Amino acid sequence: MIQTRKKRVLCLIKGLGLGGAENLLCMALPYLDREQFDYEVGYFLPWKDALVSQIEQQGIPVTCFGIKKMTDLRAVWRVQRHLQKGKFDIVHAHLPWAGIVGRLAATVARTPLVLYTEHGLSNRLNSLTRVVNRMSLRLNDVTIAVSADVAKSMRGIPQQRIRTIPNGIDFQQLVRQPSCRAELLREFGISQDDLVIGKIANLSPVKNHETLIQAFAEFQQQHPRSALLLVGQLRDRQELLQALAHRLGVGERVVFTGPREDVCRILSAIDVFAMSSISEGLPISLLEAMARGLPVVCTAVGGIPAVVQAEQHGMLVPVKDPTAMSQAFLRLANDHELRRTMGAAGSRRVREEFDIAKMVQEVERIYLETLAMKGASPQQEPAGKSAPAPWAHPESQSYAKK
Repeated sequence: MIQTRKKRVLCLIKGLGLGGAENLLCMALPYLDREQFDYEVGYFLPWKDALVSQIEQQGIPVTCFGIKKMTDLRAVWRVQRHLQKGKFDIVHAHLPWAGIVGRLAATVARTPLVLYTEHGLSNRLNSLTRVVNRMSLRLNDVTIAVSADVAKSMRGIPQQRIRTIPNGIDFQQLVRQPSCRAELLREFGISQDDLVIGKIANLSPVKNHETLIQAFAEFQQQHPRSALLLVGQLRDRQELLQALAHRLGVGERVVFTGPREDVCRILSAIDVFAMSSISEGLPISLLEAMARGLPVVCTAVGGIPAVVQAEQHGMLVPVKDPTAMSQAFLRLANDHELRRTMGAAGSRRVREEFDIAKMVQEVERIYLETLAMKGASPQQEPAGKSAPAPWAHPESQSYAKK
C-alpha cells in the first residue's frame, strides 16, 4: 500500500499576542487533522509571543521570523527561504500584512497552495495597507472571509473566489471553566451586588472604548450599583481611557484588567457583555460571551448583526451613540428575566452554528479540494541553488526561532 506524505501547512500571522485572530488559531489546534496535515506556525513580531508556549504544547512547531517592522522586506525573503527549506504545500496567512508577505514569499517559493483569511472589514486598515493588500489579493488561491460583510468589503478579487467561513469557538473549553464570579469580583474590587458590564478586546481605537465609557457614565447616573470591566491592553491607550473615565466621574467604577489569558473564566464575572466597535469581522469574545449565556449590547457593524438578532439575543445600537447604548444597559439592568431569556437564546444560537470543529473541517476540506483541482504535488527540493529573490538581504538565515 502506497502511503502519501502529509501535506505541510505553514500558518502565518503577524504576532502571537492575545488578539482575536491569534486566539482563534490556538483554539483550532486540538481539532486539526494531524493524520493528513503537518502544521507549523510562523509569526514576525518577537515581542508578541504570549501564545507561543500554548501552541508548542500542542506539538506544533513555531518559528519567529524576527521582523520588527512589517515594512521590512526581509520578511518576504525569510518566509520564502523557510517555505523552500521545509517543502511546504500550503501557506495559510491571517491578517493583512502576514497575508501580503505570505503571498509574495509563496509565489517565489512556488508553494502549491496559498490561502488567506481576512478577519475584519477592509475599511479599518490604513491606506497603505489597504492598497497593498488589495493589489496582492489575486495571488491567493482561496480567500476566506469570516462574515458576509467582510467578504463584500474585499475589493480586488471576484466574489466567487471568496469563501465565507464564520469563526467558531471551542465549547469544550467553555464547559471546563467553572463559575468563579465571587472570586473574580473580589480580585477586581467590585461589589457582589453590582451589575457588571464587560468588554473583552484590545484597547485599539477601532474598538472604540470611548463610546462605551461614555455610555457607562450615563448609565451609572441612573444605576449606581454597577461596574464596567475592561479586559485588554494596548500600550498608551489605557492611560487615555482611564483619564476619560475620571473626567466623566466614573474612574472608580471602571476596572482595567490589562491582558488576561483566562478570558473564559472572566466571563463568569460579567452580567452584560458589550461591544462598541466602529468596525468588526466576527469577534471571538462575542461568540464566547453568548455561548456562556450572557445578553449582549453591541454596535451593528461587520458580522455582528449576522450573529446577534436584535431583541432576541441582545440589543444592537448605532455606532458612536453612547445614549442609545446607555439606554440598552438600563433596560437590561431593570429586567432580570429579559437578561436571562436573551442570554439563553444567544447561547443556543452560537452552539448550533459556530462550532470551531466544523470551522476547521471546512478549512481543511478546502485545502484538499483546491490542491486536487490544481493538480498540485508535494513541494520538491529545488534542483540546485535557487536564485535569490530581488528583495533578498545578504545576511545569514539567523532569525529568531521559538
